[in-house]
Amino acid sequence: MSDEIRKLDNPELVTGGNDGMGPSDPIHNLAYYDKHEVAHLPAGTCLVMQMQPQGAVIPGHQFYNGDEIWVHNRFWEGGYFLAYHNGIFGFVDAQYVK
Repeated sequence: MSDEIRKLDNPELVTGGNDGMGPSDPIHNLAYYDKHEVAHLPAGTCLVMQMQPQGAVIPGHQFYNGDEIWVHNRFWEGGYFLAYHNGIFGFVDAQYVK
């Protein structure tokens, strides 16, 4: 991942864009996201999507070793990647994304 561009706060994730499709701001435009694989999770655990780094979990958005996940190729914060899954944007722990 490239250098952190700027911090994102929760309202920016909820607002803006048009579900990531077509022209939109650089946070929500899916053209800025790349597909990666979830890996190195301890047995019996999953990677969860969060509203902000180390924040509240977004229900229904969890990943397991081998799952594909879309992460932003420019925005990240404090060891967490900005991710997209089924119309939702949130943060995931970067140590489990390869």
